[in-house]
Order: sequence, then C-alpha cells, then structure tokens
Amino acid sequence: MSVNSDFASEVLLEYHYSDKNIFVKIADEDDIQTLKKILKGKPFWDNPSCGFTTDISITMTDGRKRIVFCPANDTCPLLRVNSSEKYIRIAEEDKMRLYGVLEKYGMTFPYV
Repeated sequence: MSVNSDFASEVLLEYHYSDKNIFVKIADEDDIQTLKKILKGKPFWDNPSCGFTTDISITMTDGRKRIVFCPANDTCPLLRVNSSEKYIRIAEEDKMRLYGVLEKYGMTFPYV
C-alpha cells in the first residue's frame, strides 16, 4: 500500500510552534504539484523513532477526501500519515524540496 495524492486539488499548511501560528491555503499551483509529486506513491512504514505533532501539518484535500501529513520534528525524512501509526519516508533530496516549499510559507525545520 502507498500514498495516493492525485485526488488533491487543495493543499493546506498548519504550523503552530514557538511564536508562529500559520494556517494557509497554498495558491501557487507549482507548489501544490511539487508537494503532490514528493509525497505520491511512497510506501508506508511502521514504528519510526522520530517525533511528530499535528501542530505541524500538510493537508491535501479535494473538499471531500483528505490526507494529512505531519513532518518529523527533527531532520528525519519521515512524515506521519493522518493520525495513524503509518509513516512514509522521502529521499533526502525530496526532504530539502519539501522544506523549500514549506519555508516559503513561514514554516521552519527542524522544530525541536
């Protein structure tokens, strides 16, 4: 089983950490496509040793269906999927591309 992000037409970012409270809908179609490509097709992993919080999240939705990704709070290339105990691993290059998009919207990493 793997992640399918094809359905998403909207991407929402949340970042509630330290003195930042960010909630933004991404309007840039290039950023949406970049995030979908990074996360699509990744197989699920179990039991990583990294920490995660729903205070930092990427939500992909079409208005009916949604999938929520929570990046690891350190520099692990892992994201928790929804509120499950399932995780995906992305390549180091993809992690840097992910951070690049998220940082455009005020999110910073790591957030430990």
